[in-house]
Amino acid sequence: MLPTSCGVCFTGHRPGRLGLSKQNEDELRFRLHQHIVKAVDEGFCNFYCGMAMGADIIAGELTAALREQFPELRLIAVVPFAGQCSRWPESWQRRWRALLSRADEQVILSPTYQQGCFQTRNRYMVDRAQRVIAVYDGSQKGGTFSTICYARKQGREIETVAPQ
Repeated sequence: MLPTSCGVCFTGHRPGRLGLSKQNEDELRFRLHQHIVKAVDEGFCNFYCGMAMGADIIAGELTAALREQFPELRLIAVVPFAGQCSRWPESWQRRWRALLSRADEQVILSPTYQQGCFQTRNRYMVDRAQRVIAVYDGSQKGGTFSTICYARKQGREIETVAPQ
């Protein structure tokens, strides 16, 4: 297992919650890029991506691209179940497959969908990270909120990025 002292994980909202127009995605990418570079500058090297549509994939794509500049950076794709993207729009499926192929490590937690598998994935990532970078709108419900609550209980650093 990789040391938690240099781990970062991502959590965040799906596309509908993010209001992802091209301009909004570009702005979000810019802000996430700043947080990732800051983490690398502070010695973080292992980045855990839950591979969900929206913020996860965007953060994972940025992390993969930054490996040219920071060769010590590692992208770990944490997939809650095989076939995670099978019901997504084709454009997101393509992004998911491309990102998965660029990951340094792939962790598939279950061969099939299981109730609670997304929470299992989120806890897996938080348990291996010291910092959480959360694309979070402040709502008090949903997977991102639950992940942030769990991370707080585990004493993790949390950096939030407003979706818009």
